[in-house]
Amino acid sequence: MTPSDPSPDRPVRPDTRYAALYASLVEDAFDFMVTIQQDFTIGFVSTGIVERLGRPLEAYEGVSVADFLHPDDLDRALLHMGGWDHGRTPGGTTTFRLRHTDGGYRAFDVTAARVTDGTEDYLAVYCRPVDYQLATDEVLKQLLHNGSRAAALRPVLDVFSWEVNDSQIAIAWHEPGVGHQFVSTGLPQELTGASDEPAAAWARARAANEPVLDLDRSLLDPALSALATDLGQDGGYWVVPVPDAGSDVPALITVWSQPQVGRPDGHAYGVQMAHSYIELILRWSQHVQALRDAALRDPLTGLANRKALFDALEAGTTNGALLFCDLDRFKPVNDRYGHGAGDEVLRQIARRIERAVRSGDVVARTGGDEFVVLAPSITLEQAAALAQRIRTAVAVPTALPAGTGTVSVGVTIGVAHADDALSEATLHGADQALVLAKANARGTVRWAPGPMPHDEVLPPSPPGSGRSSTE
Repeated sequence: MTPSDPSPDRPVRPDTRYAALYASLVEDAFDFMVTIQQDFTIGFVSTGIVERLGRPLEAYEGVSVADFLHPDDLDRALLHMGGWDHGRTPGGTTTFRLRHTDGGYRAFDVTAARVTDGTEDYLAVYCRPVDYQLATDEVLKQLLHNGSRAAALRPVLDVFSWEVNDSQIAIAWHEPGVGHQFVSTGLPQELTGASDEPAAAWARARAANEPVLDLDRSLLDPALSALATDLGQDGGYWVVPVPDAGSDVPALITVWSQPQVGRPDGHAYGVQMAHSYIELILRWSQHVQALRDAALRDPLTGLANRKALFDALEAGTTNGALLFCDLDRFKPVNDRYGHGAGDEVLRQIARRIERAVRSGDVVARTGGDEFVVLAPSITLEQAAALAQRIRTAVAVPTALPAGTGTVSVGVTIGVAHADDALSEATLHGADQALVLAKANARGTVRWAPGPMPHDEVLPPSPPGSGRSSTE
């Protein structure tokens, strides 16, 4: 944009015809206007500033601009204003934060022009709220810092300028493995569509993947209609679905409006902007989760991988046991039936071990046919029972692909228990116990003592287990 300076060639309109219109253009505009004098104090302010910043008109006149600017914006503002009294005005539009009476700051797009009252020149500053820009900045910040979906979606509500339009906005989405989630400007869950069985408008929008506009609220049952009225939303509402690449259930934008302000589909531009933001956020978060899974998951079995196991050990937050499991008679499966069959056996064994462990245990695949179970807060007796469940589960014959038969494999297990935090030292103990078990009697469970002996003497069974150290 170019500076707008008074021109001596500009025609002068008769005051008698346009004076009232000029006043209304300034005073009744959505934007507000401020004039700044050569000493950087405020002169005229339009009435719009009262609603935007909360102070009466008389609170501004003669006060330094610096009193209302955010401290971090002050130097930049002085650079922009410098030189305007010498015939120059800053071109273009920029953004400054101005102090509200509540102590917070509001961001405004600011455009300047040099104006005159016929005697003196002033710098006129035209200010417009920039909710959408702040929303963009906050969305990008949350995405770059791996914020949650809720944290990234919440600022999208502000692209609607909902406060100044007396509207209410909600964004609902389905989180796989978690359930329906939503963020809103103050709406209860029942009016957002965040449910397996939402009210008719949201169910229809989700099923048909098409917007639903309910101006007379005929699709709402009386209880929900009364709830909306109690919240001050006496008008209609608009439900717009948004594709979610990570879920079969589309996200939903819901816009509520009041009849004296306008129809909810009057927010079409806000919906268009929000639609793009939401689709981006959902797709981004899905990709981030996929990358996390790839970094911490074994691609063949879907179990935790070696890195995930060591991350858990480095956290060192719990005692318990580590069970190092090595399959027996697995190599002949690969040799006789091929690696495809071997992979299928590994997948089935992985599922069985997962079913054998407790809900809070971690099962990791750490090598070709090696698995480690991290069992937090487990007693010696419970660890012994867990090892036996794993042996029983693995021993079940495994069906090969394409009906080519079954194979039977076994498992040898080394167990280490820690009364304090589980660590890599505990894992080393379980590994050494496994090595000794494999050297002496495969298909057994061996317990690691404190310091691992260098001879063939087996450590005693855990108290009360009723088993010898080799089975």
